[in-house]
Amino acid sequence: MKRFLAFALSSVMITSSVTLGSIPLAVNAAGVDAVPISAVVDSMASKSGKASEPTKEALESVIKAVKAKITIPKEYSEFNYNFRNTVSFDGFEWNLSWRNPKDDSYIQVSADQNNRIQYYEKYNYSDTNSIPKYLKKELQSTAEQFLKKIAPEVALKVTYKDADYEGIYSGNYVYNFERNENGVSFPDNTVSVGVNSVTGEVQHASIGWIYDTKVPSSEVKVTKEEAEKLIKENMKMKLIYRSNYNRIFAEDGSKLKKEAYLVYTPSEDYISIDAKTGKVYLSKVEWQENNYSVKSKQNMDEAAAITGDSGAGSISFTEDEIKKMEELKNLISKEDAIKKVTSNKYLYLDKNLEVYSATLNKSYNGDGETYVWNITLNDPREIDYKKETDYYRAYASAQVDAKTGKIVYFNASMNNYYDEVKGKWNTVSIKYNKEQAKEILEKFLKAENSSRFSKSKLASESDDFVAYLRKDTPVYSGYSYQYNRVNDGIEYPNNSIHGSVDGISGKVYSYGYYWENDVVFESPKGAMSAEKAMEHYLSKDGYGLKYEINVVNTDNAKNTTNNNASYSSVNEIRLVYRPDINPAFLSPFTGEQLTNSGEAYKEAKAFVYKDVPETAENKEILLLADMNIGFEGEYFYPEKAITIGEIASLFEEIGYGYPDDDTKKTDPKLITKEELTQRFINELGMEKVAKLPGIYQTGYADESSINPEYLGAVALAKGLAIIEADSGNNFNPKANVTRAEAVHYILKFLEVRREGIYR
Repeated sequence: MKRFLAFALSSVMITSSVTLGSIPLAVNAAGVDAVPISAVVDSMASKSGKASEPTKEALESVIKAVKAKITIPKEYSEFNYNFRNTVSFDGFEWNLSWRNPKDDSYIQVSADQNNRIQYYEKYNYSDTNSIPKYLKKELQSTAEQFLKKIAPEVALKVTYKDADYEGIYSGNYVYNFERNENGVSFPDNTVSVGVNSVTGEVQHASIGWIYDTKVPSSEVKVTKEEAEKLIKENMKMKLIYRSNYNRIFAEDGSKLKKEAYLVYTPSEDYISIDAKTGKVYLSKVEWQENNYSVKSKQNMDEAAAITGDSGAGSISFTEDEIKKMEELKNLISKEDAIKKVTSNKYLYLDKNLEVYSATLNKSYNGDGETYVWNITLNDPREIDYKKETDYYRAYASAQVDAKTGKIVYFNASMNNYYDEVKGKWNTVSIKYNKEQAKEILEKFLKAENSSRFSKSKLASESDDFVAYLRKDTPVYSGYSYQYNRVNDGIEYPNNSIHGSVDGISGKVYSYGYYWENDVVFESPKGAMSAEKAMEHYLSKDGYGLKYEINVVNTDNAKNTTNNNASYSSVNEIRLVYRPDINPAFLSPFTGEQLTNSGEAYKEAKAFVYKDVPETAENKEILLLADMNIGFEGEYFYPEKAITIGEIASLFEEIGYGYPDDDTKKTDPKLITKEELTQRFINELGMEKVAKLPGIYQTGYADESSINPEYLGAVALAKGLAIIEADSGNNFNPKANVTRAEAVHYILKFLEVRREGIYR
């Protein structure tokens, strides 16, 4: 048992803010005087013989290393840290933080056992970000120089991939880099650096890197075509249904139904082919036999019992209301519901269980609202912690359909066979194997859920929980199964039935389902073959030669060099062919990639326009493009009048829009300056204020030509500096707005919206 506890306790956290005697601290690299740091850390001897525990010397060393690379201003005078061992106990990391007590601004840095920076963040609460002042390309060198400063050895081995805009509320451009070795990409090792688009200052950096591990040569003995053949032999494309939860009308037009659409998806979550040996890998984690913990079934099942109320929104009723409903004779009584559970020959019910409660709720399980009895059973025996050696107390919970009497959900706690007094595992006879347990579960399913079970197929089965250990090898006494709904023989994983059976007693200890009655399934007629889908899949961007990380776990029961942890982990790098194809869903009719919502996938591309050169006059258009907002196509047409539909599309990209914008996005009508002004005021939530009569004057020379309906909006927009007049102090309310003007006004609007000065 101690070995399992070691795994559970393998993360050691020590936090301190006390003073650290007189540690000599160097002036940091930028010339700012180092802040005196105070903290007393007890020196602890490392049981493993490695410096894997916090010491005064180790803390001093990591502070010096970090401050040699990163400037810590004097005002960040409050210092804290914590120390965390990794799961394997072979390594650790320091988390250091400096805080400015005046405004709670902070700098945080994480470093590994070799004082190498893994993460950096600087946050200033007084910053008020706004629309970008710099273009992405103008700040890329800032990100690269910062990376060279904090991790020079990493900077030498990365390739710039792309940059994105985090959003107006952070105002950061995030520059992404990928490791490259021997001319081969290494996507498992990446670096990102966030630079503020307004100030040009680095705000955060993350270095996901594996050090001190040999990188094999890029020489291959297996060709890409040979690897593709092996992938096809070991992975298939599987045709399944998915749901985007869009609603469609039934054939009679009377009821909305949910649409399930067809996709091809790989049968394996992961696959790669060793480029030197041709070995097929279905995992990047090797030897996990002892990388587990014995499940605390009681704790786990408590969580399951909570989620087992498989519905959104439970509505409770008083006893008087329950009696009134029972009088209708269409709901079974509480006693009958309890009996449905306690007399069921298939269910696992501990002999000490007694009914604790039974409540009637309105619940939803995908197939519509229904009344269910929620029943809980507990072992009422009190525990004497001074004398008692058996602290385990069983419990179970169930839901029974109050109309049909069928069991909707069941979960019972299971105890393992560890003897706390003797400190050893007791053995027990496992009477039922996985196949026999499955037969028992299916008999139960036919009795309780026959109509749904008949429309399902076994999708997965697995060992569930450990009864005891035999020579450090787990002996499982529980088996779990999942049955997915099928239509025309095609699985619909969104709907399924699950159950678990105890191999000792042969009883069901877990059961539930989620099933939707209002689903319309797309017809598979005309769908391509799985072989053809595989051809499409491997033709997409992402399949090729790569380096990847494989985690090799070692059982420390047989490793005398590390007795502190239940296991230790070592990383290795291997050269493989791997299909990193995302999204992994393909249309069975066209072979194109589909998004999670079933729409045709379009790779996000930066907005680049042939008619917008990089000049000062065009900077606003370029800034908006760097914020991922713009028009598709090679041309922007700055002087072209913008339509209501195009404005609606731009607002949607920004993150604003009305519920009916789906129809507005196709509106070809040109928008006038006063109409656009009203739109801005509406988005600011000031439309009611703008409608107040008799209080607004704009001061524009052509105020009389402004539609009275828009006068308040125009006056407010002028005060907020969103829209300006021309050189003759004319507003030109009826003028059509050009695309370039729209960009200018939108940026002004975003500035106001971000600063919130209108509130």
